[in-house]
Amino acid sequence: MSNKRNAAIFYEQEGFSTGGERLLGRQSAGESFLKGYLKFGAQDQLYCYTDHPGKFKAFESQIASWSDQAPPSTWINPMTLGRMSEPGCLFYSGPSIGPFAWQRRHIGSNSFSLCGLTHTISSMEVMDTFGDLAIAPFEEWDALICTSVSVKKTVEHVLANYSEYLEQRNGGKVKLPVQLPIIPLGINCDDFAETPEKLAWRKSFRETHNIGADDIVILYVGRLAAHAKAHPLPMYQALEIAAAKTNKKLHLVQAGWFATAAIENQFRSGARKFCPSVNCIFVDGRDMDVRTNIWQAADIFTSLSDNIQETFGITPVEAMAAGLPIVATDWDGYRETVRHGIDGLLVRTTMPAAGCGLDLAYRYQVGIDSYDRYVGQVGLFTNVDTQDCANAYLTLIEDSALRKKMGAAGKARANAVYDWNVLIPTYQDLWTDLADRRTKAETNAFRTPVPLRDDPFKLFAHYPTEQMKPQTRIRICENAVGNVEKYLGDTMGNGASIIMPNAATIEDFVKVIADADTMSLQELATAFKMPIGKMIRIAGWLAKMNLVSVVKAE
Repeated sequence: MSNKRNAAIFYEQEGFSTGGERLLGRQSAGESFLKGYLKFGAQDQLYCYTDHPGKFKAFESQIASWSDQAPPSTWINPMTLGRMSEPGCLFYSGPSIGPFAWQRRHIGSNSFSLCGLTHTISSMEVMDTFGDLAIAPFEEWDALICTSVSVKKTVEHVLANYSEYLEQRNGGKVKLPVQLPIIPLGINCDDFAETPEKLAWRKSFRETHNIGADDIVILYVGRLAAHAKAHPLPMYQALEIAAAKTNKKLHLVQAGWFATAAIENQFRSGARKFCPSVNCIFVDGRDMDVRTNIWQAADIFTSLSDNIQETFGITPVEAMAAGLPIVATDWDGYRETVRHGIDGLLVRTTMPAAGCGLDLAYRYQVGIDSYDRYVGQVGLFTNVDTQDCANAYLTLIEDSALRKKMGAAGKARANAVYDWNVLIPTYQDLWTDLADRRTKAETNAFRTPVPLRDDPFKLFAHYPTEQMKPQTRIRICENAVGNVEKYLGDTMGNGASIIMPNAATIEDFVKVIADADTMSLQELATAFKMPIGKMIRIAGWLAKMNLVSVVKAE
């Protein structure tokens, strides 16, 4: 019996850890979700779906590092897929849930639900997973969570294009049963609350970098990559304009990491060239001490995303939780989290009209341009209004009361809307709805679970002279008795041992066959209460080793 509000977590440590050299948004979101689910899921059992016991041990270790009172964990793997009916849902922290829909066909599409989650959606690989929504065996009790309205619009656009193609090619209407709910990413707001330790860190940081009591610190947190995250030029130029119009000293703290020395040089030299009046400070955002405390060192948070890789944007929400007013671009998910004039100020963006970029998509499709170059080129044609941005910075720089008011509004919004204590129950409400849909549906059984991955003995049945069937008769070969271990333990015969009974069991089969003149495979299967398919397969191996011979069919 499944718990409708539970789910097995598909686990790869890289997707749920921020401890690596490369810190990506999806890793931060994955780690945050897992902590939130552990804290607010209210489950008496955790389920982990992964393909290796070592990964399950890593899951248990990570959970134990956060709580010494965590519920017990159960490992489910592809060979124990039937146990997925216990949690009732598989949660995959990514959009690529098509392969799991095909796996599920082996035990029945009603056996459990699938729930995926979008992050970056601009790569060819992710677009292909959206295509799977139209052709893989999904059901109405499956869902792909869209983290923003913008994401859902893009997914629906891709599906409309692909459905039109499939309908033109094959005729008929394409069925798109998957649910596309909008649920934002979440955070643990308590992680960003002001504490005496964080205030002490703020004091030390500001003293170290000669930041005066009346100076203004503008903070950016995130990967430092002009081509793949946010181009810094509008930020630099807008801050230079603002610096010329205020009497306050401005400091720009960029907390992130550089993938290459060339990118680092681009940012550092660009800061010197385009905002020389601003004191630019770079700190490693992968450092836990920095990630925990840097928010308290700032007066204003900014993120001028202009990249199609962005879909939701977790850092503005984290800044809101820390009580910072925000200057962000009017861009995809940002406009859904930051309320213009309430939590912060949104900066105007523009992009070329539809139809102007098919050649960019083609260059990426055929491999002339890499993914990084593709998204980088799109970003270079996407404008962040520099003057509008400068005005937003100046407004907040000059008005401490407004900064305080917007920071308080953002903090209240983060706690009310984006904390995991609010969002985990929303996930569980979705899983409950999917379970209700599943249990009301008729049970499905499939003659061929995966049409393009059929049983090899069926797919290639016309290759041999004849097939071994239940009525096929076999007889013992000379010197067979006592020699099973010889072949099962040799490289000549042990290639299938992992899916065979042990040598002693097979030896028992051989002894029974030896006592008969000939024996049908059905008779042998019945004698040992074994499924006929497995017995036929074992007989095939015995014949291969020349321990039995197959009697020619008359």
